[in-house]
Amino acid sequence: MASSSSRSRVLNPDPEDGSLLRYQSIHVSEHIWDGREHPILRVRRGHFIHAGMEGVPVEIIPHLTVAGFAGVAQLASIPIDRQLITALVERWRLETHTFHMSPGECAITLQDIAIQMSLRIDGRPVIAPTGGDRAQIVEDLLGIRPPNSAFMGSSLKFTWLDEHFSHVGSRVLVRYLPLLEDLEITGQYSWGSAALAFLYRELCMSTNIDRSSIGGLTPLVMLWAWDRFPFLSPGDPPYTQNDLPYGARKERKDLAYFRFKFDHLKRDQFVWQSYSIDLMHTLPAICTEGMHIWRAIVPLICFQICKWYQPDRTMRQFGMVQHIPHAPYQPDQLHDITLRGKTADNWESKFRGVLEH
Repeated sequence: MASSSSRSRVLNPDPEDGSLLRYQSIHVSEHIWDGREHPILRVRRGHFIHAGMEGVPVEIIPHLTVAGFAGVAQLASIPIDRQLITALVERWRLETHTFHMSPGECAITLQDIAIQMSLRIDGRPVIAPTGGDRAQIVEDLLGIRPPNSAFMGSSLKFTWLDEHFSHVGSRVLVRYLPLLEDLEITGQYSWGSAALAFLYRELCMSTNIDRSSIGGLTPLVMLWAWDRFPFLSPGDPPYTQNDLPYGARKERKDLAYFRFKFDHLKRDQFVWQSYSIDLMHTLPAICTEGMHIWRAIVPLICFQICKWYQPDRTMRQFGMVQHIPHAPYQPDQLHDITLRGKTADNWESKFRGVLEH
């Protein structure tokens, strides 16, 4: 019979070395273990054009190409599974920016966002002063001055944009507009690494049990999960009950299902390498032009967000042998940065030491 100490080790979900995974006490997994249920996360998201590039006016396509957004514009709407997103968040670690699965650590990488979304990952950091006269910035760039009622904090309501320009989502952060003033320069920014930084931040924040929603590029999370866990991808065998319409025959997967699958994940159920050499030869150049930094340990920047990218922990995703990785890079102070009271801060200056890494 196992000793009481060995049983406690089996039943204790805490990391053996708390100096590395130091946020366990506030991690959602700790609360789940203590019997507190984790609510299904609400997904905050913008909207892809349902028809992909077919829904984009032909006059706009050359401008999207120059700005580096033509590839991502071709993505049609991707269904989001809130139950799956929630289950993955429970496996995410703030310290390492990786999902902890039984076969090993894995992550959504710069390779994934470049290949799946066709976004540039090597270029100027998406960083600029966040202050200034909001209404004046909008007027200078869009030609119409919005009233104060058109703003919600540092965001411009899409209802105002909808009224004056076109039908879009809900709101947009004004600080992005100056980066779109000259599309030639826009195309030089590393939008892929910025989007990944924002997604990492949302995943980190969502590991808090009191967090009820998640934002960021959740369609990328879905694409990544379908590729890495083939048993999760759409197209599972339907039910065979003859009294059900076809649309009701698909297997319904809830949070308990995903938890069970991840808890009992076998080595051969995770695909470490999703992109073959033959596949990469068929992709647009922008998808692979940054491949020299796919395995680089670098900071991901998006204005005040700075998240360390640690591919040394997921080397099998690049076809390499996994060695013992470095200790987590992310300093505590970088986890808690917000724009509250800091809208006039110069983030390029604040992150100069990080940018020179």
